[in-house]
Amino acid sequence: MGRTLPSTTQIAFDLIAELGPFYGALRRSDQLILDKFFEAALQHRAAISNAASLLPMEVMPFVILLEEHKKHSQIYNELYRLIEEIQNKIKPLLPPEDDQP
Repeated sequence: MGRTLPSTTQIAFDLIAELGPFYGALRRSDQLILDKFFEAALQHRAAISNAASLLPMEVMPFVILLEEHKKHSQIYNELYRLIEEIQNKIKPLLPPEDDQP
């Protein structure tokens, strides 16, 4: 006996397809960004299917925000690490600090 309800994956693809006219009206650079958002949302299909009380379209913005937050946190951490590395490298080159006022 076949499935009577569409899978979360199929629902997500249908929602993405419904955004076709919006997608087509965007500049190519914005379309590429939206493509990345869709890819991020599709990585969380299992979580979306567990949110049974919400429609997938209601959950997708949260999934996109989650992925963007992870990306920004990774960039921030890498930048912080690089700053510390630079500070450690230039510290020996700086004159000694006086502890007296």
